[in-house]
Amino acid sequence: MTVVLLAGATPAAALNLLLAPADMQRALTLARWPTSDAERSRFHERYVFTVNSPTTEYFAVQKVEVITEFRRLELIAEEHARINDTFGRGGLRDVEDALAPWRGLVSIVVTLTFDSAKYITGVPPVDMALEGPTLIAPLETTRDGVYSGGDHPTLIGGIVRSKFDAASIGQARRPLFIHRDGKPIARPPIDFAALE
Repeated sequence: MTVVLLAGATPAAALNLLLAPADMQRALTLARWPTSDAERSRFHERYVFTVNSPTTEYFAVQKVEVITEFRRLELIAEEHARINDTFGRGGLRDVEDALAPWRGLVSIVVTLTFDSAKYITGVPPVDMALEGPTLIAPLETTRDGVYSGGDHPTLIGGIVRSKFDAASIGQARRPLFIHRDGKPIARPPIDFAALE
């Protein structure tokens, strides 16, 4: 039985389009002890890209983060490991239920920083698309403000989250076209074949 599960697993470092039970177990193992925080940190590093684009109007792209189905499960499992509950320890049913809303999706999160010396009108309507042989538009995009702490919080940045169809992306290196009304802001390349 174990041989069958391992044979169905996707090799590490390839965008996993269908998580097999062995892939789920691998994500759970990565999220828990005895895997060290340093090992988890190394795993997450390849999903975060520093951009630091020039300022456009009053905002700049600071970084881009990719959350694949495999990484999403690892992040969910990390949260459960922190509270030391039984998530994924008695079988994979609760794991599959937690992952269900994210099946077949890749999320891309763009972090914006705002120049406080400029007039800030809110979180700008920044959009993104994946370029390549075909242009892949997101299925859904949300935008949220990032506020400073203290008694008088001010808007200091923004988070733009987009969901993409994983099968459309495939095992390809694609530039992420970040734009406002078609005007380019940044175009960081993402090698999806190097991600799980």
